[in-house]
Amino acid sequence: MLDPATKTLLFVFIIVSMLAIGMQVGVKNITAIFNEKKLLIKSFVANFVIIPLIGLILIKIIPMKPAVEVSFVLLSCAPGGLSAIQFISKAKDELAYAGGMAFLLSTLSIFISPLIIAFFLPKEINFTVPYFKAFWFIVLFLLLPMMIGMLVYDHYKNIVNKLAKPTAIVGTLAFIAFITITLEERQTAMKSLGLEVLSLMVLFILLTMLIGWLMGGPKKGTRQVLASASSMRNAALALLIVTNAFPNMDYEVPVVAFSALMVLPNMVFTIIMMIWNRKQS
Repeated sequence: MLDPATKTLLFVFIIVSMLAIGMQVGVKNITAIFNEKKLLIKSFVANFVIIPLIGLILIKIIPMKPAVEVSFVLLSCAPGGLSAIQFISKAKDELAYAGGMAFLLSTLSIFISPLIIAFFLPKEINFTVPYFKAFWFIVLFLLLPMMIGMLVYDHYKNIVNKLAKPTAIVGTLAFIAFITITLEERQTAMKSLGLEVLSLMVLFILLTMLIGWLMGGPKKGTRQVLASASSMRNAALALLIVTNAFPNMDYEVPVVAFSALMVLPNMVFTIIMMIWNRKQS
């Protein structure tokens, strides 16, 4: 569990980052993504069908310890990781799609992922999800800040250009501070798993990035957003379920390790995309 200071950093990162996205897109742009039905369908198929199937295939063909196997089930079935906001918000030409994916995947994951997970896990394993609490968390910490940002964009355009970039920087600094503070715990979890399991997790992360890239086309910007959104799985939801269903602390370790592993590939990918975009502009 996170201490109050670390939780505060996480909340600041989420709220400020979503506020910054809203301040750069406005209501008209964010609602326009709902007209791109083909892209939305592909985004949901990638995250709620294809990636869970890949997770299932991996646990069927590769022998794993029970705790690792459960972590693959949970993470493959649960998109909408909040850390993805840090990376998808760097696709400047597709911020509306990025904001929409951050909210939609996180929200749908609350209700759809437990159903898929229950299908994959043995029937004797029972778990509960605090749906009401989780939904209102998404509304208050993701949707509301983004809506406030959009209102500022639409009604105070004279100041939004001055505020959007500094706001995004504050969000990035909060994210860096959060990752730094929690790094030791995550590294400990990684060391306890061994190279073979970590390599398998990295392979899974890269596969999910590839799926996101392929399904996010034809535009490069939407490919970038979906690649990161798909590979940054919902470790918070996975931890919530695993702590509820498994009293053994060993089941938390792979999820914590995965939450660390998925950051570096996305950071490298985002930097590469930023360099690529600058060279083409």
